[in-house]
Amino acid sequence: MQMKKFWGIIMFVAVSCHLSAQTEQGPNILYIGDSITDGNWGHQCNTKERNTSDLNHIYGHGYMFLCAAKYMNQYPERDYHFYNRGISGNTLSDMAARWDKDCLAIQPDVLSVLIGINDVDRFQGRHSGEFDLEQFESTYRDLLRKALSQNPKLQIVICEPFVFKVGARARNWEQWDQTTRQCAAVAKKLAKEFNAVFLPFQSMFDQLIKKYPNVPASYWIWDGIHPTAAGHQRMAELWMKSVRMPK
Repeated sequence: MQMKKFWGIIMFVAVSCHLSAQTEQGPNILYIGDSITDGNWGHQCNTKERNTSDLNHIYGHGYMFLCAAKYMNQYPERDYHFYNRGISGNTLSDMAARWDKDCLAIQPDVLSVLIGINDVDRFQGRHSGEFDLEQFESTYRDLLRKALSQNPKLQIVICEPFVFKVGARARNWEQWDQTTRQCAAVAKKLAKEFNAVFLPFQSMFDQLIKKYPNVPASYWIWDGIHPTAAGHQRMAELWMKSVRMPK
């Protein structure tokens, strides 16, 4: 009788451990921002609705996909869960409006943010007034505080917005360049304030153009805003080189 009871306890513990291993989830890695991150993720055959269950389209086709593919392939035992929540056309305020659903609800362990170029674009379209840099900084800071309040151990990655004198960006170039670099300075300031990883994408592309003087800037960023495949690969390499992933 005692032996049966002993083996019953052993079986209970074994089943419990098995179920725990099945239900325990690895780290959540979230990339959020605008079209540069979006990469058309979750879209099938030009459908408007995002599909979060179709693993063939779930990550889009940009730097985020390259990072996810690398880590998931190299460390299958870590059970990384990657999320793309870039939305094409989003400004910082647009992203803020969906922060609860697209960031906090995911409960990220690593949060990577790339935002700002659409704020500059809309400012360019107004042709009057000044860019509200104080509001940009205040909104950005508030979002980071909310994320850290939810998870004090959260690792934050802040990406530098970037632009190049290519295509339509060549018009009013000085204003494009100045305003984008002002947003980049805010991103760098907040990275220091929140002890976050700062990824200097503008500087990275600047150096690439200097290194390959016979290669046009459009080789890396085809329209002055959106990277090519080569540009996304460089972004992914810098991301993976700079970020210490949880195990």
